[in-house]
Amino acid sequence: MISTSNKYKNGKGEHYPVIGNFIHYHIVQHKIKKVEVARQLGILPTGLNEYFKKESLQFAILWKLSLALKHNFIAQLGEYVPFPYENKREKALKKELDEKNAYIQKLEIQLETLREMIQK
Repeated sequence: MISTSNKYKNGKGEHYPVIGNFIHYHIVQHKIKKVEVARQLGILPTGLNEYFKKESLQFAILWKLSLALKHNFIAQLGEYVPFPYENKREKALKKELDEKNAYIQKLEIQLETLREMIQK
């Protein structure tokens, strides 16, 4: 009989970050009280400690933790996915940077032209 429990562990050798470590590290590094986080989540502190031991968490739990800790764990985890991704803000900034670089190049050409005119 085929086991259906923990199918996510039966991958093809893919490595993924252990989410419990991310959460625990963030809390420790920012000196956040675990009791306060547990209270915001509406769980017991022992339940929060169990999250630290988990390899994966439900999206809803991860979402709630992100809101409670004011940290985007979803984006942080996304940085480990081996495919590039730009969000809307990054695309807008990239476009603005390209426009400004084009404008700078235009000004440099004008400046060089003015320098040549002054030298004549």
